[in-house]
Amino acid sequence: MKQSSSEAVSSSSSSSTPSGPDQSQPATSASVPENHHTHSNSKPLASITAADDLAGAGNHTNSKPLASISAADDLAGAVSRDGSGGAQEMVTVDRRGEYSAVCRWTINNFSRIKARALWSKYFEVGGYDCRLLVYPKGDSQALPGYISIYLQIMDPRGTSSSKWDCFASYRLTIVNLIDDSKSIHRDSWHRFSSKKKSHGWCDFTPSSTVFDPKSGYLFNNDAVLITADILILNESVNFTRDNNDVQSSLSSMISSSIVAIPVSDVLSGKFTWKVHNFSLFKEMIKTQKIMSPVFPAGECNLRISVYQSSVNGQEYLSMCLESKDTDKLVASDRSCWCLFRMSVLNQKPGSNHMHRDSYGRFAADNKSGDNTSLGWNDYVKMSDFVGQELGFLVDDTAVFSTSFHVIKEFSSFSKNVGLIAGRTGSGARKSDTYMGKFTWKIENFTRLKDLLKKRKITGLCIKSRRFQIGNRDCRLIVYPRGQSQPPCHLSVFLEVTDSRNTSTDWSCFVSHRLSVVNQKLEEKSVTKESQNRYSKAAKDWGWREFVTLTSLFDQDSGFLVQDTVVFSAEVLILKETSIMQDFSDQDTELANAVPQIERVGKRSAFTWKVENFLSFKEIMETRKIFSKFFQAGGCELRIGVYESFDTICIYLESDQSVGNDLDKNFWVKYRMAVVNQKNPAKTVWKESSICTKTWNNSVLQFMNHRILRIDLIMMELNFYSVY
Repeated sequence: MKQSSSEAVSSSSSSSTPSGPDQSQPATSASVPENHHTHSNSKPLASITAADDLAGAGNHTNSKPLASISAADDLAGAVSRDGSGGAQEMVTVDRRGEYSAVCRWTINNFSRIKARALWSKYFEVGGYDCRLLVYPKGDSQALPGYISIYLQIMDPRGTSSSKWDCFASYRLTIVNLIDDSKSIHRDSWHRFSSKKKSHGWCDFTPSSTVFDPKSGYLFNNDAVLITADILILNESVNFTRDNNDVQSSLSSMISSSIVAIPVSDVLSGKFTWKVHNFSLFKEMIKTQKIMSPVFPAGECNLRISVYQSSVNGQEYLSMCLESKDTDKLVASDRSCWCLFRMSVLNQKPGSNHMHRDSYGRFAADNKSGDNTSLGWNDYVKMSDFVGQELGFLVDDTAVFSTSFHVIKEFSSFSKNVGLIAGRTGSGARKSDTYMGKFTWKIENFTRLKDLLKKRKITGLCIKSRRFQIGNRDCRLIVYPRGQSQPPCHLSVFLEVTDSRNTSTDWSCFVSHRLSVVNQKLEEKSVTKESQNRYSKAAKDWGWREFVTLTSLFDQDSGFLVQDTVVFSAEVLILKETSIMQDFSDQDTELANAVPQIERVGKRSAFTWKVENFLSFKEIMETRKIFSKFFQAGGCELRIGVYESFDTICIYLESDQSVGNDLDKNFWVKYRMAVVNQKNPAKTVWKESSICTKTWNNSVLQFMNHRILRIDLIMMELNFYSVY
């Protein structure tokens, strides 16, 4: 089983980007069959008045589609469509089958039009009413001096339903009659619906380019020719819940809002998507993608996307499952963990379908760092998919499906809960945001285990929602069948990442206690505690053998109650800063500060400041805290701190696993102090030395911990190393 984050194909970008939530970059248009017949008609061009402009202004947002201009439409229907700008139009439509057409819209007196916006007459493609909308001087969101152009698709003819959608790939072009290679075109794709009727570019092209009479865009009395090459997807879908009750069996005009089920209620089911005119999009998917309507899965709305990729010189049909935030008014922190199977169905009786399994946590958007798309770039070779003898593409119809299982979960997080080691440090501040407790409840746990066993899926992990402590993103990772074969233990880990993404060399020291909660007798919960330094290279720590699966699924053990398992993580993060400084003999101030150290070798200073030291006081009674490794000369060093018989002990140790030359044995002479921050002159320094290969650390005893009255400690180290 291969799992990867799917990347939708798009071509290089130009200065204009299509407006809309489904943004795509300019790309080569798809080829279409020869036209069957031509339909020609001309009608006066309608214009948007000031009232229309005001009505539509609220629907135009930057980098978003032109929303439904219902007010303008109503006004246009109530008055003459002669337009107020003195412009005349001519529209011709070249039909290339039922679902493909090229509209040619000629607008006279284009450079002298006073109206803010113009729209073409309607023309029909694939049973939908289409028209073009142009702002000669740009809409309210356009850059100054730019023309705005949009495609609008309206309710399909012969349908009384107010809820519909359709997928379209289109190219808008301002034609250069002198040199066609200079024609300005933009390509995009979009799923149009009753809520999102328009899509295009607010910054299509600078108007100065088009209005220049020598450029070739104006002809015959300031006329301009705008074309729209449109492909409409002929599709049908079927959606069933896991109990096999058909919830939706809809035509090509479905939208997610038609499936009248509370989103969080749909935890498992199957979605099937039939594309009945796949060959029409065969060229288009080389640079863009086709997308199904959305369907509900847990807290998310998902959809299938299909495109073509080149992998190691071989052309593949790529398929992925994407999350789509259809409601901007709902909180964007929605997410769901989903086990899914994506299939291409073989339509020949008795033939085998193609399946692939994957899993992951989907989010409504990518702000949380979770996936918005999972799938395969190399799902099936294009030659196998289009081969008629194999049965995947029959009568130009392809059938894609996905079955999914979303875990039913509940989580809670409380900051400032310091339960590490059972108690908080006596001097810890109550408002410390560097500690907290996360609880994660997963229902239907046995069903998930059985599903993994049935599909023979090993090594699968479930990741919880993220919770933030001390500017770090944390979450639990659970392997329901463990990481060993045969499955014997449940594995549990804590993942910590840098939410700020400020650098690649970040690190933080974390003390964590992970538990599988015994819901009958809490003191019998399986709990394990550890302290580790997390970094980009080591972002998750935990236990492969946390609890045996036999104990976990024992009905009398108390870990599995009503098929529910509860996990918890108590996390305490060290609030720290560090500074590394190298200095030479000319650094008189620092040289005077270290008179005891001879001025030979590589001399450096390292300062480590801990701001929530007392929060770790009881941890240091049995364990240690330590700084990040820092490089001095050719060796890696760090400071460690622990408590012994009420005395703070500090030591310097080397990392023997890292080094420029493993044969080198560094002698490091240093002096160390716990800095007196009120009166630095009273700081007491102590000296020692280590050999990095033969004598790895040397412990220096400092003050009795009872004299500490503040929750901040600063340790400073001055040293030089010779090998």
